[in-house]
Amino acid sequence: MLYGFSPNQRSFWRWRSPIRFVGSFVTIFLPFVCVGILSSACVAQTQRCWIAFRDRGSPSINSLANPRMLGISERALWRRSKVLPPDRLVDELDLPLNQSYLDQLHSAGIVIRSSSRWFNAVSAELTAVQRSSLATLPFVASVTPVAVFFKPQPGLTPQIQKPMLKKMSTAGVDYGQSFLQLSAIKVPDVHARGITGSGVIIGVLDDGFNAHRTHPALKNIKVIAAYDFVQRDSNTSRAPGEYSTQGNHGASVLSEIGGFQNGILIGAAYGASFILGKTEIDSVEIQVEEDLYVEALEWMERLGADITSSSLGYSDWYTWSSMDGKTATTSKAARIAARKGVLVVTAMGNASGATVRRSDGQLALMAPADADSIVAVGATLADGPLASFSLTGPTYDGRIKPEVVTPGVNIFATSGELDYTPFFSGTSAATPLAAGVAALVLSSDSTLTPMEVRARMMSTAQQYSDGTSKTGFYPNNFYGWGILDASKAVVNLGGGSTPTQFILRNNFPNPFNGSTTIVVDAPGEQSIELAIYDLLGRRVRTIYRGTSSAGTTPYRWRDALNDNGIQVATGVYVCRLTAPGSLSSQKILYIK
Repeated sequence: MLYGFSPNQRSFWRWRSPIRFVGSFVTIFLPFVCVGILSSACVAQTQRCWIAFRDRGSPSINSLANPRMLGISERALWRRSKVLPPDRLVDELDLPLNQSYLDQLHSAGIVIRSSSRWFNAVSAELTAVQRSSLATLPFVASVTPVAVFFKPQPGLTPQIQKPMLKKMSTAGVDYGQSFLQLSAIKVPDVHARGITGSGVIIGVLDDGFNAHRTHPALKNIKVIAAYDFVQRDSNTSRAPGEYSTQGNHGASVLSEIGGFQNGILIGAAYGASFILGKTEIDSVEIQVEEDLYVEALEWMERLGADITSSSLGYSDWYTWSSMDGKTATTSKAARIAARKGVLVVTAMGNASGATVRRSDGQLALMAPADADSIVAVGATLADGPLASFSLTGPTYDGRIKPEVVTPGVNIFATSGELDYTPFFSGTSAATPLAAGVAALVLSSDSTLTPMEVRARMMSTAQQYSDGTSKTGFYPNNFYGWGILDASKAVVNLGGGSTPTQFILRNNFPNPFNGSTTIVVDAPGEQSIELAIYDLLGRRVRTIYRGTSSAGTTPYRWRDALNDNGIQVATGVYVCRLTAPGSLSSQKILYIK
């Protein structure tokens, strides 16, 4: 489900009659599953299913010893090393599917739509006959439906927010109309400290990203990879023949995180890098399936994403008892991503799109928001009240949800090829703001694990009171731990009492591409030297040699240049602080 709505998307959300639905389904899917006369009976027999294999055959054990053969990037291995022991950075879940099993499916006339290493499974459109025959194959463990939902009419009534003038931050950035949404969660305060998300990679899963190379607010975003899982190509914009709104929603979401057009729109983490995955189909006649989400999440993880942002959810085929964080396929995938060092940020969902009801009759949250070890996001108005459409917790097994809330009503975002909209609303609109804050936290301290970033976001959240029992205590199932406060969540570089000893603190960003900030705590004015060395112990760059200032001081290694003004090669370097009675060092990873 795409949890965001704007005026120019009204047609996107209109219900179609059952007759038109069947007609469109025949037009789009039948050529792949039927040959000959088109019939409603044939359509009724087809169903998108997961085909899970019993094992992986006999993969070479050497595959686990050579991550590059498995398509796992060095960046991903570095990120995994924060949460996994050195001998478990790669495991069986990283192995590809057994080719002989895939060949047998092809021989049986089955067209595979997507595949999952983590679940050792593929998805395909199957007839009833194919489903029965697959169950008899010795290498097939199960054949189960792919979870789906239909995009319903949102039914949202515009909610009025208090006007706020644009403001120039101390960092010299004019936020334009995006100031309201960012100031509500204290993002400009973090930008003023020089932290913009640099060094962090964010994966965004959505319906596409129209004009992300040409829109004034999007064209300078650092996109390191992009793929269309629907059309199976690298173009993540709307393709010929796709629905008129395809790709608009994702572009709006992307602009909230990484957009930058001074004086008009500023993204929460505009210094971050991005991986874009087009996984959703906009046409209301078409079901949206979880299989593309799973495939894209695995792909982003292997490429090295630190954070993923997804404004979607799944409910059909699931019941209230399924919302336990362990049953839904997307929830299981989110948990695996978390174990591999990725922070999954996802929308709670909107009431208009929910189909599952809790035992008390209230609408339940959607998967994968029910997963543990992630950040599920609800939506508020900019001045605090919970949005009427924002789904609430708990999960079936009694865990509090959401983790946090952010503004999600009348959010300012890009719209179309050149335009903007001040009316982007939904938990879709709230989620990218939370992902942006997560990137700021990680950018300030790259050593943090996903659970540590999550804990910072939750423990520093603002506890809003609406005067009712909903906010009588925290955490609760409406606001979670509260409204995000980026300024408190991000590591503070100073401003406290004078340090009692020399400390070389974590640089940010790390890894970095461009420049990085190295932070030193000093107890007073003494002679120090801060220098960069390669792993062979050779001096690369002298950052500072002179008298320290009492307190916390940031130093910059600009553009990764050596003392001769030449940019160093990609690799690991050692930053060393030499001070009276003190010698400390830390590793820095530079990636071109």
